[in-house]
Amino acid sequence: MKILFRYLKPQKWLVLAVLLLSGINISFSLFDPIIFGKLVELAGEFFDRTKGGQEFTLNSFLFIKEPYINSANRHDILYGVVWLLGASITVAMVSRIAKAFQDYFLALITQKFGATIFTDGLQHAMKLPYHDFEDQRSGETLGILQKVRQDTEKFMAMFINVLFPVIIGILFVAIYAVKKDWRLPIIYFGGIFLLTVISNLLSKKIKKIQKNIVAQTTSLAGATTESLRNIELVKSLGLTEQEVGRLNKNTFKILGLELTKVKRMRSISFIQGTFVNTLRQIILFMLMLLVFKGEMLPGEIVTMQIFSFFVFGPLQEIGNIILSYREAEASLNNFETLMQKKPEAQAPNPQHLGNIKTLVFDHVGFKHQSAKQSAINDISFEVNKGETIAFVGPSGSGKTTLMKLLVGLYRPQKGKVLYNGMDELAIDFNDLRRQIGFVTQDTQLFSGTIRENLLFVNPTASEEDLQDALDKAATQNLLARAEKGLETTIGEGGLKLSGG
Repeated sequence: MKILFRYLKPQKWLVLAVLLLSGINISFSLFDPIIFGKLVELAGEFFDRTKGGQEFTLNSFLFIKEPYINSANRHDILYGVVWLLGASITVAMVSRIAKAFQDYFLALITQKFGATIFTDGLQHAMKLPYHDFEDQRSGETLGILQKVRQDTEKFMAMFINVLFPVIIGILFVAIYAVKKDWRLPIIYFGGIFLLTVISNLLSKKIKKIQKNIVAQTTSLAGATTESLRNIELVKSLGLTEQEVGRLNKNTFKILGLELTKVKRMRSISFIQGTFVNTLRQIILFMLMLLVFKGEMLPGEIVTMQIFSFFVFGPLQEIGNIILSYREAEASLNNFETLMQKKPEAQAPNPQHLGNIKTLVFDHVGFKHQSAKQSAINDISFEVNKGETIAFVGPSGSGKTTLMKLLVGLYRPQKGKVLYNGMDELAIDFNDLRRQIGFVTQDTQLFSGTIRENLLFVNPTASEEDLQDALDKAATQNLLARAEKGLETTIGEGGLKLSGG
């Protein structure tokens, strides 16, 4: 969660303002039960006096303000209805104003936070080396950025609107309760501590489930992106239903994980609800004992019961808060992994390239990160301006890799690439790329196995048909590199395969 605090640091004054406003909101809301308790005491005093034969006029009932000895033999002040209702309106107004500003500033913080973390992540992702994008699906990076934005905004909103008011409410109620009996705050704090420990222990499994859900969801985003990107091929071959079915399999995998999470959450909610209800009954029993001893008034019982709704009602949402925290934690971990990836190497003091006149490959060798053998080995050639050169070879011989080395998408692991006699490490590649007309191969590969890609156009093809197609495409080298044969995954996130 260090990332969360780092991005919130520039907005620390806004965060403090929101916390202050949230504290004012809940504190003034909690004054209302105290006022209501005073109204109950006024009603009780009215009945006691009138039954005893004392005069209690309407004017006194509405405007009285005098010291008296209450039924617990404590000195107190008796307020009339007008005073108490006026106070109730005032505290409600202050609470509503604080809530309005709190919601505005909270929206400001979450929107700024979300925009900043998304743009920073996108900016860093665009600077990553090309091979980082090859090693994951197209939609995964975008999925990570969108998920971290959504989950952190949701967690911050729940913390400010639910958890923080509960903390302030507990402190407020504890201060009020300690004046009645020193044991009441111990029951409050002890019960809440046990509830937090139980919830935390039960939610650890949810963290693992959520991490798996995030991984599966970003993977599905990548698969969906591929299908939409290749929509021309999907529609022209009448394969819409087949592709929808393929995506639905992944969707139902995620559904299974979500249902497991829901079962876990319902169990936690049931345990929390039972615990909170038991705690409230224990507190009510303590309050009734205090009434029996003559240490608590009926109005104070009403006040404490309303307090319990204010405090323990939101506490039953602690399961959702913990779930929100776990979701945000998983998303922030994925975001941190993305941000820790090293950006594409840049020359510290790049030389100006000028117009390209010569290109030299000097004993260049390169191997893909996920490959066991080199894509190209000891390639050397020289080309001058005005000359034409072609690279010919079977599928997988390294033609596409060589072109990507030429434009700097890959960097050679052996040898050097020289432009106008300058090493590629000493130039700004944007100077080079602005002068190049580069036409890529239009690959139509879907993330899946070799068999799935071959069956994409003709799902009814036999094993012999598949082998015949592979032989005609001269893919013996491809099959030699494939560890699992036709069941080897190719495309993005799988075996590197030539677009040819």
